[in-house]
Amino acid sequence: MRTRFYQLLTVTFALLLNACAPDIVDLVPTPGGNTSNTKMEKLNIPANFNFTTSGEVKFDIGTFDNADKAIKGVVISVYSYPEDKLLLKGITSTTGMLSISQKIPTYVKQVAIRPNYIGLPAQVIVEIANNKVQLNLGGKNPQVTGYVVERNMPVAPSGARATAQDYPPISYMGSWDSNGVPKYLESTRDAVSWSFLEKINASVPEGQPVPSAHPDFLNTANRNYLVIKEQSDVWITFVHEGAGWQNTLGYYTFDPAAPPTKPTDISKINIIFPNVSYKGDGGGLVTGDKVKIGRFNANTAIGFVLLANAYSNGTVGKGYYAHYSQDALNIETVSNLRRHLIVLNDPETNRMVLAFEDVSRQNTPINCDNDFNDAIFFATSNPVKAIATDNVPVVDTATDTDGDGVGDTRDEYPKDPARAVNNYTPTKNTYSTLAYEDLWPFQGDYDLNDLVVNYQFQEVLNASNQVVEMKVKAYVKAIGASFPSGWGFQMPIDPSLVKSVTGAQLTEGKIKTSANGTEAEQKYAVVIAFDNAFKRMKSYNGFVNTTQGSTIIAPKDTLNLNIVFTSPVNKATLGNAPFNPFSFKSDERGKEIHLPNMVPTSKGDVALFGTGNDQTQPTKSIYYKTAKGLPWALDFTSEFRYPAETQAIIDTYLKFGQWAESGGVSFPDWYLQKTGYTDETKVFSGK
Repeated sequence: MRTRFYQLLTVTFALLLNACAPDIVDLVPTPGGNTSNTKMEKLNIPANFNFTTSGEVKFDIGTFDNADKAIKGVVISVYSYPEDKLLLKGITSTTGMLSISQKIPTYVKQVAIRPNYIGLPAQVIVEIANNKVQLNLGGKNPQVTGYVVERNMPVAPSGARATAQDYPPISYMGSWDSNGVPKYLESTRDAVSWSFLEKINASVPEGQPVPSAHPDFLNTANRNYLVIKEQSDVWITFVHEGAGWQNTLGYYTFDPAAPPTKPTDISKINIIFPNVSYKGDGGGLVTGDKVKIGRFNANTAIGFVLLANAYSNGTVGKGYYAHYSQDALNIETVSNLRRHLIVLNDPETNRMVLAFEDVSRQNTPINCDNDFNDAIFFATSNPVKAIATDNVPVVDTATDTDGDGVGDTRDEYPKDPARAVNNYTPTKNTYSTLAYEDLWPFQGDYDLNDLVVNYQFQEVLNASNQVVEMKVKAYVKAIGASFPSGWGFQMPIDPSLVKSVTGAQLTEGKIKTSANGTEAEQKYAVVIAFDNAFKRMKSYNGFVNTTQGSTIIAPKDTLNLNIVFTSPVNKATLGNAPFNPFSFKSDERGKEIHLPNMVPTSKGDVALFGTGNDQTQPTKSIYYKTAKGLPWALDFTSEFRYPAETQAIIDTYLKFGQWAESGGVSFPDWYLQKTGYTDETKVFSGK
């Protein structure tokens, strides 16, 4: 970068040689100074503002069955809403609670909580209030947040909707409320316990296609309707829905010796549940809600039909299509794709589980996931064994191979009791960015491209949400400096808690490490990822990927660090990635540059505090800020499009100044690609 900055006239020639620009003339102050620097210095920055684009949010999420008993081992995923980016994963404890903190972008105001557990709502939207999210899923009286997600209702293409003559007459068992909840529900809900839900989750888990995970369930010899062996009363109980549509459930009867071969063979469809949607998520049903559908004589067959997306504005229509028990009645033209209902027997509870796939299995009008858990119910009878069980598969027994309390279908490490799930910063397939000015303790030109590092942290958690291992991916994106620099991070734990660090690229021979791979002579665990940014690139000749229009130089490779801890570390103790990251001069280890108000490592040269433009005051817990509160580094939870050489961030990102002066309140998304946010001519673009 060609920098012009204010500094004392006594700056030595040696310092100039170490400056980040190759052109020494441009380092000499000029009358009036650098315009961009002047604009930066005129900003009125709140004293407590640290230029953070993310903040720590505490999540307290409970999972309970409909008797308010804890559901343990549920993997909770938290997504930004409506951006739909994964922010966090964690596991509920034996008390049914997930209590965990995570760093998320400050522009995120609402999150989507997704347990991916049959028996709990597929998604609940919650507002972040005072950096906290508190929510109970399930329970006797499920919590309603007030945020209702607009369900995915694509327009059906021509020919996808069944014609009027394809439908039997529709009959209603009674009326319903504005949410589609029948007014003829039984007064007492059925108990739906954790142990019962575990069996259903093992049988038709979320996101696992039945054709590949359990093809035997789709055997056409399996009965997917009920046969009554003796006169009995029959009830249908709602368990779960994971659909994007507001579906309708009905039943019909027929002679088991003469099943219907076309819809008009059915005398009528009796509507059981007009709107198969959870309370607070497009409907009003609660797990355990049940309807008595009638008393049936022996040798009666009861079939079921799901009318896809048939409920709208308080009425039941015909929907996109009808999915019947009889495969021949369904719309698919490929015969082995016609089955939409799986019936499973649970001998322990004498319940017959009904599991539906609600989308055409020929992917019309949207793709089908084939997991058969879009709508789940169970049937019971009195007498309890009045429903025939021959030719009906039995539900799976929940399996936890490694015994860690997380079922195999949810465990990302099902055979490893020390590991359960992965938690990523920012996500599995994206990177965050750290952008540095390198002239500390003097100001630079604020193009924040002297060192640009993209990083991703993968925390491997055990079933107690403790970190047992950490994998770090990082690569150098840009170098707008003439001298080499290194990069690392400090974790707030004793070095002895780290068993090993592998994968670091140390080439200069000046970094001393302990036997475990952490940097030696440090109070806290410090990991140096690399000590010469230039050597992380395939080639270099001066600045790298900062001069507008220059040829883009790719990194040599992505650095892969692996950090194993001596024993599991509580996430609250470890904090949030990237912890305390810093850059340093390759030949001057003590010249560290940290994010605002982050402390130096034991090797940081504190003698430089208060020199140049630095106004660090340790007694006031102020670090790495100028007198005007300006930083030398910024951290972004997504990949940052950094300014080109000499283009100050305040000129490149047009809302930066308002964001900074508001203390982060205004335009917290200032760095995103939005209309009016960026002068695109100043963002680095290579060829």
